[in-house]
Amino acid sequence: MHVVSSGKELRQNSGKFAMINLVKTKKNNALKTAANNFSVDLYSDGSLSNQIGGLANILQTNGQGIVGGIDSATWTFWRNKFREATGTNLAATPNAANAATFKADMNAMWLTLNRGADKPDLITFSHDFYSLYETGEQQLQRYMDADMAQSGFIGLKYKTADVIFDDNTNFTTTAEKGYFLNSDYLYVDQHKEAQWTQDDEKKPVNQDAVVIPFYWMGNLVCSNRSLQGVIFDAA
Repeated sequence: MHVVSSGKELRQNSGKFAMINLVKTKKNNALKTAANNFSVDLYSDGSLSNQIGGLANILQTNGQGIVGGIDSATWTFWRNKFREATGTNLAATPNAANAATFKADMNAMWLTLNRGADKPDLITFSHDFYSLYETGEQQLQRYMDADMAQSGFIGLKYKTADVIFDDNTNFTTTAEKGYFLNSDYLYVDQHKEAQWTQDDEKKPVNQDAVVIPFYWMGNLVCSNRSLQGVIFDAA
């Protein structure tokens, strides 16, 4: 990532404090853009240039794939859990009956991911899956006061896991997806010298500009795929 200021911009914002404000603003905007792009990458399959291997790479809808150099077709312990949602285009109609069917699929997925004290602690759903799950939960709402009743659910839970909506969950496909994650075995690993690390200011020989490079190098890594799961609607 590079923060670029033209010579014209720098001269228009001349003066010590004005220049610092210009550079600071551009740096903050660039880091926000990088953070937004990184949040998309977390769900990617890593197929694009300079893209990390995200959840679509680690948790595949057939449980297999080569992750971290380990081929799960050969080493079966390295397969993630997976389940296709029951029914045809279930998530497109968020009614009580479909919500109950989906909850049964979630229960079945949950049981495959329990190992002693190990359990999923985060579930991230695409739009229609989240709406379907929320539909099933709304009939169970109980309120302690009027203010809470007016605001509705602030957050959802499923057993011991937080349930969130992230529109990037099915980033690599149009099919609805839900990831059942055990964060004890998922890490964003960064190189110690490239953690959005700022380099020295550069002056191109063929431009009237100043360039400040920022470096990041790392990947999303998993130390136990068998305790991670994905549920999907293939219809």
